[in-house]
Amino acid sequence: MDKLRVRPWASRMICTTLAALLVGTFYLGMNAEAAAAPLSKAGVISKQVQLAAMYAKIQADRAAKVVELVNKERTNAGLASLVVHDKLRGLAKDKAIDLYKHNYFSHTSPTYGSPFDMMDAYNITFRYAGENIAKGQRTPEEVVKDWMNSPGHRANILNPHYKMIGVGYFNGLWVQEFIGK
Repeated sequence: MDKLRVRPWASRMICTTLAALLVGTFYLGMNAEAAAAPLSKAGVISKQVQLAAMYAKIQADRAAKVVELVNKERTNAGLASLVVHDKLRGLAKDKAIDLYKHNYFSHTSPTYGSPFDMMDAYNITFRYAGENIAKGQRTPEEVVKDWMNSPGHRANILNPHYKMIGVGYFNGLWVQEFIGK
């Protein structure tokens, strides 16, 4: 049986043509130069920035959904809805990141101390304050359900003295901060 002989230039041409077809298929809508250009270091960094922004949006959306669900629980109990407090929201997010970075699960942070110390450090004034933390829940619905099934967490959510809330989420860790003035 004779072997099929392909000249080196012909095999390169076939490979190049196939590669061009594949690239053209996956990069439809891009110009040929952009499709053929190798992914530069700047392109990799740009993708990382895009992914970080996307993850930050997911975190913010989850936190906002928790606020919505908490306010639904409060309304069902005849209480006023909580108002999102921007500094408290930032604190809650930072606490969630701190829990993750320092691998602990406690109301007392090795970085900031108690939730009340942390509020003081963030220049947040309050007359009443509380914190709920949780880990491992996959959705806002799941975490709020778990908090509502826990007497201490439920008491924080339904505390009539609390008027403001901040919620943070990071990598499976959930934090709620509450204050009343």
